[in-house]
Amino acid sequence: MGEQQNMAQKVKAVFNRIFGIRLRYRMLLVYIIGGALPIIIIGLYLVHGIYNILTEQAKSAEVTELDMTRRQVEEMANTLVTVTKYFYFDPQLEEIAAKQYTDYQEMVHDYRKYDSFLNYGSYYNNTIAWMNIYLTNDTIVSNSRFTKVTEEIEEEEWYALAKKKNGGALWRFCQVPSKDNRALTLLRMLKTRRGGDVGVLAVYVRPDRFQTFLQERDCDTFVVLNGQTVVAGQEQGLYFEQVAGLLPEMEKGQVQKNVMLDKQEYVMTCENLPLVESEDYLQIISFRAYRDILQEVRGQIAKSAAFFILSAVLSITVILLFSHSFSSRVERFRAEMQKAAEGNFALEKNLGGSDEISDLYDYLGTMIYQIQKLLAEVYRERLHAERLTIQQKDAEFKMLASQINPHFLYNTLETIRMKARRSRQRDIEEIVQMLAKIMRSTLQAGVSEVTIRNEMELVENYLKIQQYRFEERIQYHIYVEEGLSQLLILPLIMQPIVENSIIHGLESKEGIGNIDIKVCRRERNVVISIEDDGLGMDNGTLEKLRQNLNIYNEKGKHIGVSNVHQRVKLKYGESYGVEIYSVEGAGTKVEILLPAEAELGGSAYVQSDDN
Repeated sequence: MGEQQNMAQKVKAVFNRIFGIRLRYRMLLVYIIGGALPIIIIGLYLVHGIYNILTEQAKSAEVTELDMTRRQVEEMANTLVTVTKYFYFDPQLEEIAAKQYTDYQEMVHDYRKYDSFLNYGSYYNNTIAWMNIYLTNDTIVSNSRFTKVTEEIEEEEWYALAKKKNGGALWRFCQVPSKDNRALTLLRMLKTRRGGDVGVLAVYVRPDRFQTFLQERDCDTFVVLNGQTVVAGQEQGLYFEQVAGLLPEMEKGQVQKNVMLDKQEYVMTCENLPLVESEDYLQIISFRAYRDILQEVRGQIAKSAAFFILSAVLSITVILLFSHSFSSRVERFRAEMQKAAEGNFALEKNLGGSDEISDLYDYLGTMIYQIQKLLAEVYRERLHAERLTIQQKDAEFKMLASQINPHFLYNTLETIRMKARRSRQRDIEEIVQMLAKIMRSTLQAGVSEVTIRNEMELVENYLKIQQYRFEERIQYHIYVEEGLSQLLILPLIMQPIVENSIIHGLESKEGIGNIDIKVCRRERNVVISIEDDGLGMDNGTLEKLRQNLNIYNEKGKHIGVSNVHQRVKLKYGESYGVEIYSVEGAGTKVEILLPAEAELGGSAYVQSDDN
């Protein structure tokens, strides 16, 4: 019993000693024991977990990047398979394959007349390096496109397999005709409608096509055909011969595991790609040194540790300053109280702060607390209201700028255009091509800005299509001031205005109607002017239209004008937008006011077809 009392007295003495020290040191002790020490312990415990998480994230990132490359390669392979199908049941090609030529000039004429190789080669120029066909017609003479099958070719492994597959797709790594390099090649036996053989079509992939997929890779990456042949690679230090024995068996999905090469650990990631309509497959394999992953992880850990140390130092500095300030105020208050106890009532009116230092400041402290609370509530409400406004504008902008994805329609139009070209319907081909360009331009809506030149091309294509409809009743003139063609603007802000000019101004007008489109500088701004000499509108209709510019109504007749006006104001500010002027019977003029931002120049490089 006595020992327990002694222990209790000792504990009490410790507490008295702790709480008996000066306030400044007591605050530091509380901060260290109650705050810093637990944070340090928890931080050390979490470091190990974070280390493992970052390592797995680095591996997952590698899988994601490689999957993206696989999708690009898969899209390219599917495109080539689709191209080969265009040559099925081609009467011109079947005629060349079956005709017994006795006249060399006749054969040359048929060769030149067959332009499918040139057409498809030009259209898919960024993917296809060359195309040719191997024919078993003994009366033809070989050239770069048509090759007569010889005994040597018949003994080639790829030719025998292509015949054996009877129309199925065969992928091999072959020599490109008239070139010094080899390329991934799609081989296919073409058939007639009756099932007869036409010849083996060979489509060669551009070798640099793979480099566009792999050029941003910062580790050893290989594209392997059937687990044996490297068709492309991004070598950073390893060679395929070193890793050939580590390739996994062909299976669906992804494979990732750690392997040892030259006493160094690597993370091997493999994406398997079965090729459509074929038994062949591609493997996209990357090897990243495990020490590089660990180095990146350690770098992240080091940054986190530096931030943690900086935060701790900053916290200690703040608590030191705070404790010094607090204790000095307490000391001042004690001195003032001592003066008052000694009869000196000339006390300071304000010692600063609003806490428990003095009961004399309780009411003042309560009032200050209430004021601060009220201000905080007002600030939170204002911040909340501003966030709602921003979100509302953002949603409105996305709604106004959104467009239906026209990929399906664009591809369909391209098919119609190719059919029209084959049928030599040039007018239909031109109309479809211009409409396809318009549909391509709609892909840019809501995504990025475009140049004035690109927007003018869209408007001109639209006007040309309208001229096919109205013939000579619609005339237009376009003028762009020098130096403005490369200015970046919002997409699809001219076409809706031009469309309204035709529908509401010129369509019902008798005689020829004109549309003038001008882009000029006005002081520090750019003005796009679209003017017609159509029916115009009376003052009441014009005023109503001006009032409705800021109201988005999808059932209204002038949704195009209000759409453009709101998009411009949301993008560039309240100072910009659309102005409308009209005189009944004389025409209508619409001006779009934009800021003159920095100009952007550039050019596009298009690779030509090999002939």
